[in-house]
Amino acid sequence: MQLKTVEEKKDKKQFLSFREKKYKSEAKYIDNNYFMIEEIFAEKLHFTQNLKITPVMILDDTGDVLCEAIIAFAPLLPEYVQVCFFEALEGCSDAVKMLIGHAEKLGSKYGCKRIVIGLSGHLNYGLGFLASHYDKVNSFSSPGNASFYNEYFKELGCQAIKLNSYYAKTLDHKLDRYSALISKLKRKYEFRTFDKRKFEYYAKAYTDLNNECFTEHKYYYRRDYEDDLEMLKELFLFINEDSLYFAFDGERPVGFILWYPDYNELAKPGESFGTKHFFLNKLKGKSIKTVKVMEWGVLDEYRGCGLPVALVDCVYQTLSNYNCSFMESSWILDENEDSNSICEMITDGRYKQYAVYEKEID
Repeated sequence: MQLKTVEEKKDKKQFLSFREKKYKSEAKYIDNNYFMIEEIFAEKLHFTQNLKITPVMILDDTGDVLCEAIIAFAPLLPEYVQVCFFEALEGCSDAVKMLIGHAEKLGSKYGCKRIVIGLSGHLNYGLGFLASHYDKVNSFSSPGNASFYNEYFKELGCQAIKLNSYYAKTLDHKLDRYSALISKLKRKYEFRTFDKRKFEYYAKAYTDLNNECFTEHKYYYRRDYEDDLEMLKELFLFINEDSLYFAFDGERPVGFILWYPDYNELAKPGESFGTKHFFLNKLKGKSIKTVKVMEWGVLDEYRGCGLPVALVDCVYQTLSNYNCSFMESSWILDENEDSNSICEMITDGRYKQYAVYEKEID
């Protein structure tokens, strides 16, 4: 068994091939990260310019991949070295231990105190491993993995940081009990959708709100404008302007909410999401039944007035123009009492569970 640092073109091809073959053979989940890893390898992404990135594979004696990941260090998140885009075969505990051990060595070199497994370079690109509902296909941008992934990290003595998601079976009348509050908020604040004609203005508002709203988040670190401009330009190849709402107090953006249809309904289990699905969205996008509410953020001084509920109402009202009948939220940290409380109010309850893993560096 040996550790291989991915540097040459053939190594990158083997890294990607392992993911592709694994997802195809299992035919249970959709790989939403394949395209992004290709872009990381091609050094096309702006946000990775400020990261120290080390892709690694653990190979058996015949040169086949047992497990792999990209180890990343973000200077703006100095406490942690990250293990990103982890994939592994079953029954490879020793290989996983070797990979995590190497990540710890790199973390020690960077001056990190802890290792975090399951953070994808930045929160905006993903967090965690599936920890329930293993029989369900993963929704767009959510992880899909077998239960033994979680067992690997528990065996290594890692601490599990729990995440929750929520669901709503029917969207009609879900917020009726808050109608008076919502009406009051919509008289006081202006709610606008993203406007592509002012792309840079609204992308900047999105970045500023993220940087102000999530300063206390466990794994968040500041984004620059180019990072989110890059991300949103790719995202808007699929989503419409009404997938990103902003709340304004006068001309000041004070909150936002991002949602989109579950584009994984356009893919088959085992596929890597990519260009093919861009064209399928043009042809069959209106047939998607599930909507994903990805994130919302409200400035501190506006949270107590109920503004998040009004932003969710904007989404629910917009969905009358779509064919969606089921709502799933993205992950929410179990320790985030405010967001979990709001979700309990406006959904039918908790749905899938996820976990991210931490371990002190010795």
